Amino acid sequence: METASRDVVQRLVKARLGEGLAARPVAPFSLDEAYAIQSETLAALGESLGGYKVGLTTSAAQHAMGTSEPIAGGLRSRDFMQSPVRIDSVSYQRFAEAELIVEIGEDFPVGSAPLSESDIARRISGLFAGIELCASRYDDDDVTVAQLVADNSNAELLIVGSRLASGWDERFSDIPVNLYCKGRDPVRGSTAAVLGNPLRSVTWLANWLARRGQRLTRGQLVASGSATGITDLESEEEILADFGGLGSVSVIIARAPLKGRDE
Repeated sequence: METASRDVVQRLVKARLGEGLAARPVAPFSLDEAYAIQSETLAALGESLGGYKVGLTTSAAQHAMGTSEPIAGGLRSRDFMQSPVRIDSVSYQRFAEAELIVEIGEDFPVGSAPLSESDIARRISGLFAGIELCASRYDDDDVTVAQLVADNSNAELLIVGSRLASGWDERFSDIPVNLYCKGRDPVRGSTAAVLGNPLRSVTWLANWLARRGQRLTRGQLVASGSATGITDLESEEEILADFGGLGSVSVIIARAPLKGRDE
């Protein structure tokens, strides 16, 4: 890895550890270099991957970022939280996306690409309601797709809610999803917003990993992509996402209590 890329890794690690925002990289780098930076950053932070997120899962989002396919980010075990949950507010901007979460039920064979949607469907052991909390760790949000990927595709936390099914069910290709933030109008969406079917998103990820000599493994969770677009959040929020009346997920974001005082 070149010196410039190592410098980006160091700055992103510090940002993820709460040491302030990272300066947006000036020198351009390729998408392959961006994924290498992402991988090195996650390795430096420690802990094995518990799953992945898939981003840019609409043609509009891809067009806006000048690309023609989704992007991926890694989620560590500590990045998963069980609904309902309360988390502390932060000084940087967060945003929320309601997402169908897919649980992988068995290891994928090494070098298995190309994989079909049916190959993916039979290896899914669960579907869950989810809210992804995303954030940029740069001091400037005017980024290229490579810069976005280097910043782990803006992955931060994944809130896991109700189990919706014990395997893939085709009805989840298009179910209504509503995201509620207290005091605001609901954001209405559908799982069909994710590449027309979230199963396609997971299939893309599995094949993308296979081409890189990697694979999905049993127990990993995949945030398949936003069913409700991006919702900017205030520093304090009460958020709930409902998945067609089949289940929900919720998170409260609030200021941390002062030490020595009751909440």
